[in-house]
Amino acid sequence: MFFMLSKLFWVLFAPMTFISFLIAGGFLARRYKVGRIAMGMGISLLLLCGFFPIGNNLLVYQENQFPLLKNLPPKVDGIIVLGGSIELERSVARGQVQMNEHAPRVTEMMALAKLYPKAKIVFSGGNGRFKETSSSEAKETDKILKSVGFDTSRMVYEGESRNTYENFMFSKKLVDPKPNEIWLLDTSAFHMKRAVGIFRSNGWDVIPYPAGYLTDGNYEFVPNFDVLGNMYKLQIAVKEMIGMMAYTLTGKIKLNEVTDPLPVSSGPAGH
Repeated sequence: MFFMLSKLFWVLFAPMTFISFLIAGGFLARRYKVGRIAMGMGISLLLLCGFFPIGNNLLVYQENQFPLLKNLPPKVDGIIVLGGSIELERSVARGQVQMNEHAPRVTEMMALAKLYPKAKIVFSGGNGRFKETSSSEAKETDKILKSVGFDTSRMVYEGESRNTYENFMFSKKLVDPKPNEIWLLDTSAFHMKRAVGIFRSNGWDVIPYPAGYLTDGNYEFVPNFDVLGNMYKLQIAVKEMIGMMAYTLTGKIKLNEVTDPLPVSSGPAGH
């Protein structure tokens, strides 16, 4: 139920959808004052969000919550990699694995696997869309890893999850982590706070390992003409904000669990 409601809410309130509703609805009801107000609000929001780097600045804030670790622990028991890097429907339709801008989740996992040859690796990703497919992110990731000669013998694939909370639940059930074990959580930087919050709030202490950035980390305040880029970044940032709010309100995240990275007790591992 949570999955269905979250998807429906996003369909209705994604920034571009919301702005389009305001403009279209206002135009249809332009005879009335409320219609003209709605259309004016929609056009104003489109201009503001399209020409100003609001989305970039929201993403910078999200990505900077957990800085890239400079000193990794000398020993790691496991690495959890969250899905989101595979364009599943396109991969199935084209018969070739198609990756997106979140591919660093997988490439960084490959680097970590080399750094920690004894660590167990969990890839968690099913199909996060309404439309069913004959495959899963886990299956497609296995294909691409094997195609580049990566040793998948210590990979554990979880291919049923549809969202971040299910990533946590199904992965924990698969590997049953012990309290004294050290696990790295590998996901995109903008998504890290919500992911870490879910894992830690539900009893799995993980060390955040941000993999992949959509900004250069600098706030911008000068308008520009990259309307599509600005709106794209806004969509991602707002979706993450809504996800964080929903998971907090439903008790899946306790905010006091997501303030700091876990301390690393020893020196760098040489990464």
